Amino acid sequence: MAIGHRILPLCAAALLAGAQSAWAHDHHGANMNFNTGEPIGAILKVHIILMSLSFGLFFPIGLVLGLKKNRWHVPVQTTGGVLAIIGFVLGHAHGGRAFPDNAHSKFSWFMLWLLVAQLSAGGYLKAHTERRFNDKARPYIKIAHKYMAILMIIVSYVQILLGVIAYLGYCYNGYFGQCLAHLIMGSAFMAYGVWLLLLLRLASPWLNRFGRSPELYDSVMITVWGLINTFTEHGFIEEADGWSHKDLQHTSLGVIWFCGGLLSTYMLRKAGPYDRSMFPAIILIFTGCAMGSHEQDTEFSTRVHFIFGLSLVLAGFTRCLEILLITTNLIRPDSKEPNPFQYLPVFFLCHSGMMFMSANHESVHDIEGIGIDIGTYSLGYLSISFLIFLYAYFLFQLFSELGKHQNKDATLPSSEDGIAYHTVTQVSEVRSISEEDLRGDPHVLFDADAEDAYDSHESDAHGVYQRAGTANGSPRSSDVIELGPMSRI
Repeated sequence: MAIGHRILPLCAAALLAGAQSAWAHDHHGANMNFNTGEPIGAILKVHIILMSLSFGLFFPIGLVLGLKKNRWHVPVQTTGGVLAIIGFVLGHAHGGRAFPDNAHSKFSWFMLWLLVAQLSAGGYLKAHTERRFNDKARPYIKIAHKYMAILMIIVSYVQILLGVIAYLGYCYNGYFGQCLAHLIMGSAFMAYGVWLLLLLRLASPWLNRFGRSPELYDSVMITVWGLINTFTEHGFIEEADGWSHKDLQHTSLGVIWFCGGLLSTYMLRKAGPYDRSMFPAIILIFTGCAMGSHEQDTEFSTRVHFIFGLSLVLAGFTRCLEILLITTNLIRPDSKEPNPFQYLPVFFLCHSGMMFMSANHESVHDIEGIGIDIGTYSLGYLSISFLIFLYAYFLFQLFSELGKHQNKDATLPSSEDGIAYHTVTQVSEVRSISEEDLRGDPHVLFDADAEDAYDSHESDAHGVYQRAGTANGSPRSSDVIELGPMSRI
């Protein structure tokens, strides 16, 4: 840990050196043909593995460790940075299959500079320059480092998705518009599911503190997305001559989201954290019904859309049931652990997003050409949905468990002598004890950080605590413990 502030800048410098060595190597020329039949080389396979580990595993876990100020944050982030350096160089130095000019290759440069900035900020913070001089920039760099880490998770998902597209050779020529629509909408449904999981696992105290209904944020998001969808579905990428039935249906869905989200937002504008609304779930149900009956060019594609719509209907239906159970007190909203039923709408949203991303024309056409039936296809993506849900749940659970471990209750002194004791959670509560409370039976106050006890019997007149030794050792956390009544020390 002592050399962590030296390792991070070295990682950033190595990244820049790797970038300079790879800049002259343009392996993704626009004149290259993807369909050459050339197999994926070993170097490119190593690139895929290293980048998946770095951006898909180490950086998300490192973010959680950093938010909890865990001592493993720097080693995990450093490992991810080293793997990213090697993977970036290999990705621009492999001699295997040639790929057309693609977004994955171009976006990698943004990822590079973001990673350099994040690692440099981490190394700066680890150096603790405020101990040597008046460091006024440290608070701003600390905030930037935190939000760059959060941004890294989002752009990592985008880059991995673009890598899969480049690997498969999708979304070129006339397929770009429909491919982009499926990927954006599918990712939006998955993000909606992860957002609900975040609210379910971690954000209840935050919602209570701000005094807002959980559905208010859903409603605002649906309203904004409906407004965007209304004006972008027709002729978003390519110049459109007329309105097809797909344009009409997609645009009408955007209108429904905007109108329904606006209604729900207005109803919940002053609602408290325990006021709920079923309108966001109803919007999901109608969207699923519309997409489930969305006729496609082939029967296979129509069935894929039907499964997507079915998952969306189940997400909205289970969300309505969840709200019904909460408002009738069959599910306690203030419970420490969520009810198992509450995970169902989250999972169905994630699954619907995966199915919609898989419903793009090229993917469906290739799978149908191989001869895979709809049952096998849907079960395969169901398995992927389970894994994505598992990973999101693991990260939130890791955040929760680290919080419990670091804020563990203090070990109380022994009560074998019949001493009554109870925990005082805040030091300020002890400081504010009135003189009337202090008169009478003696008390002993522990401050775990000071590892001392204070005899309150001597503080009746002036409120000044007199130090006294502890018989059983001081508590191990920063909680303050009040022991009383007992004999004078």
